[in-house]
Amino acid sequence: MTGRKLLPQNETCADKEQYIAELISRLDIRIKKLELLSKRYSNFRLFLFLFSVLVLALLYFFGTAVLVISILLMIVAAFSVTVHLHNKIDKARGRAKTWKEIKSVHLAKIHLDWQNIPKTFYSDAAVDPVEADLNLTGNQSLHQLINIAASKQGKELLRKFLFIKEPVYNEVIERQNLVKELLPLNRFRDKLQLLSYFPSKRELDGTGILKWLEKTNAGSNGKKYLFGLAVLAPVNVVLFLFSFYYGLVPVWPYTILIYASIYYFGNKKKKKLVEEFEFLKDELGKFSSILEFIENYPFPENSKLRELCNCYLKIEMSPGKILRKISSSFNVLSIRNGNPLVWGMIRIIFPIDFYYNYKLDKYKEIISNNFETWLNTWYNLEALNSLANFAWLNPEYSFPVISIESGGILNSKQLGHPLILSNKKITNDFSVSEIGEINLITGSNMSGKSTFLRTLGINLCLAYAGAPVNASSFECSLCRLFTCIKVSDSVVDGISYFYAEVKRLKALLDEAEKGNDLPLFFLIDEIFRGTNNIERLKGSMAFINALSLLPVAGALATHDLELVKLESEIKGLKNFHFKEQIKNDRMSFDYKIQPGPCPTTNALKIMKIEGLPTGE
Repeated sequence: MTGRKLLPQNETCADKEQYIAELISRLDIRIKKLELLSKRYSNFRLFLFLFSVLVLALLYFFGTAVLVISILLMIVAAFSVTVHLHNKIDKARGRAKTWKEIKSVHLAKIHLDWQNIPKTFYSDAAVDPVEADLNLTGNQSLHQLINIAASKQGKELLRKFLFIKEPVYNEVIERQNLVKELLPLNRFRDKLQLLSYFPSKRELDGTGILKWLEKTNAGSNGKKYLFGLAVLAPVNVVLFLFSFYYGLVPVWPYTILIYASIYYFGNKKKKKLVEEFEFLKDELGKFSSILEFIENYPFPENSKLRELCNCYLKIEMSPGKILRKISSSFNVLSIRNGNPLVWGMIRIIFPIDFYYNYKLDKYKEIISNNFETWLNTWYNLEALNSLANFAWLNPEYSFPVISIESGGILNSKQLGHPLILSNKKITNDFSVSEIGEINLITGSNMSGKSTFLRTLGINLCLAYAGAPVNASSFECSLCRLFTCIKVSDSVVDGISYFYAEVKRLKALLDEAEKGNDLPLFFLIDEIFRGTNNIERLKGSMAFINALSLLPVAGALATHDLELVKLESEIKGLKNFHFKEQIKNDRMSFDYKIQPGPCPTTNALKIMKIEGLPTGE
């Protein structure tokens, strides 16, 4: 990793952008130097090989045997050192390239350059309508913007964090505190991401080893056979020595026959012993650098992060220690395939297969009891690291205050949408004071109603995830979130747009009527847009009246200006609007929400500007 430039205390997004751009520039220089050095080593290896062939040919004809062997050993040593150094350079170059790619993605996230932000994919779990309505998942979504997890499970956990159907106060606060702890730990966050992506950029998945452990963890009699053979092996040696030196009746052939029979029939697993150790070594090896890094990181005492990573810090069962033991055992077992004669001689005096079978069972037991916890903790760290990286890239965002005592639902200042570029983003102050408050938002086409609804919803999701929100200040209570924004029909299921919307709105009423300690916060865009004006207005009035009698709060956007009259009939209903200005046949919007009903409409104006007949 290259040297680091310190950022100012009150850095802005522009500071972060400049810092990352400078780091990428330094990495480019480093990569070029390493590539040049690697090329030189490649040329030197070729030269060394050709020179070796020439020297050895000359020595073969003109030198002595001793001289040939001496020169050959020197050449092998020089070539080995060269290969070792060359591999180190290539590894450093690979790390630098991966590091550059990671930082380039961070820069793309600041610019919302979606083409250069990796897409994220999930399990077969169905996408909730709230996720679709608020662009929480999928292409050009909040999840794609935030995610830096390398594992499938880490990505899926982040997805769960971003949409929690029933947020729990203690869990939300715990996640937020962990994200706050991770935020200043740049080296830890960066190294964790780098190790997760290097040397392979493939998606890491630990379920394979867990399934393998379930299949192969059936109990065996290895310990019983090991004890019997361990007793019988020295008896064979003693009987042989006594027979050879003292002329004792040669009983040892019979005891060795018994020993060999037990050895052969006692443990069928011995045939796959090397393969199983190799599988464990390789599969654990995929995660070893990550788990050992977490295990050895000096977390502050009494920190939440140390508490989260406590499963790695138990010395007797730490991932690094177990992996080192497995690697050491595999190295010994490699003699079995490399030198079967030596291995056979060892078997005669010691039941080495049974011994390593026993060790394998012990390692499996430790791994079975701990590996899932190790993985789940790492997945958790990946998801939290994604949220902390999101916070680091957006220093203007603020951590929300989650309240369980005040009656307010939401109170925000300079609230914006995180999926809109900062130079195009308009922020608003907005609050929802109490349960029963319905905010009716009217306004012209393209004035910003739908985006505002999504802004409210996506920031609530960020708050419950434990992340910072796109606001200068944000206070909210815990709510269940329900949206009806991007309703779509289904040709396959034979469902019309209007019927799909009716079903979604009925689901809202059903959810609101459930007995639940958490109130329902709803966001509805263009209610009953799929039917005619008369029925839409009548149905909308009835639906809003029904909502006002339930423990809900939220916002509803509509073009129906007749609905604003409900403010005088429904106690909790408030009118807000967005408006536009038209100058010289050009329409402009300020995207600022204003109190009261919308005083203007623009449909006929847009039609007229575009040259359509308006009947005026």
